[in-house]
Amino acid sequence: LHLDLDAFYASVEEKLRPELVGQPISVVMGEANTLRGAVATASYAARSYGVHSAMPVGQARKLCPQGIYLPVRHELYQEVSREVMGVLKREVPLLEQVSIDEAYADLTAMQAAEDGPDGPEIATRLQTLIRQEVGLTASVGLAANKLTAKMASGHRKPGGLTIVEPGYEADFLGPQPVGKLHGVGPKWAGRLNSIGIETIADLAAADLATLREMFGPHLGRELQERAAGVDDHPISLNRETKSLSAERTFFEDTSDRRTLWRLIRQMAAELEGRMQKEALLARTIAIKLRFNDWRMITRAVTLPAPTDAASEVAAAAGALMRRAWVAGRPLRLLGLRVSNFVEPDAPRQLVFPLHCS
Repeated sequence: LHLDLDAFYASVEEKLRPELVGQPISVVMGEANTLRGAVATASYAARSYGVHSAMPVGQARKLCPQGIYLPVRHELYQEVSREVMGVLKREVPLLEQVSIDEAYADLTAMQAAEDGPDGPEIATRLQTLIRQEVGLTASVGLAANKLTAKMASGHRKPGGLTIVEPGYEADFLGPQPVGKLHGVGPKWAGRLNSIGIETIADLAAADLATLREMFGPHLGRELQERAAGVDDHPISLNRETKSLSAERTFFEDTSDRRTLWRLIRQMAAELEGRMQKEALLARTIAIKLRFNDWRMITRAVTLPAPTDAASEVAAAAGALMRRAWVAGRPLRLLGLRVSNFVEPDAPRQLVFPLHCS
């Protein structure tokens, strides 16, 4: 089973502000009130005007000038996501969360149990519980493998349930445009279209030697297998976290030191909570700075001992800022990332906070 929350960010905004329901809402990464930034999520009403995710907000405003443009609220969406995942974890034993708004579940054991529910019954129950307890809708795909379930969940949005019976994967996938195949982006789709491969069925029937020449021996074969609906990836119960990050994009470029220091501490506290929830200790701290001319730099430091403490993360970030940022130069974005995680029982060392005046 693959479950995907419908227009997640926009739906959360509608949940909190019922007067927005049915309005063309775009949740924007960056500056929602200017032409900067990009659409993170568009409500279905906004999509009817041609607005879609990753679209520059300036273009979205031209397509839908009467739309409602809201800034991303990461902490809020994370909290609502935790509510949804809590419902799923309560109901299904084998769950793999793959993003803030989607997850896979392996239903084999549940269906094999005596008098166990069937897949559609489980899917419908999950959709109902999420609607009743969290106030959101979700679309679900049921299939024999993760790839097909993922493709199926997007087939009848919003709130749909699509079932692909075992053995019918290729029949379901085949008629769809090759660019719809999970993992095939616009660039790859363009390359495939250039040699006459328009549908997923075309890709499944394509000359393997040609695909290998175009994409390499391993990827060429994998693409053809995926087009035929072949996927043997299991549910992963322990997805290894490589890094955690937080960032803030300013509505107006800022060079105020106190504001920047306050945001560093705020993001460090956010990352502390996420590290502690996952029992992680980080050794590498990095900052990301995007200036008002769109130039971007990153700087990182590896600590002598791992930490999950907000004060230590903020201290390291503050030290990086003093070396990387020229005071007075306006910033458009400030980001903070922790990585290079170690075992929770690794030795730790207290680092005294460095203050930014």
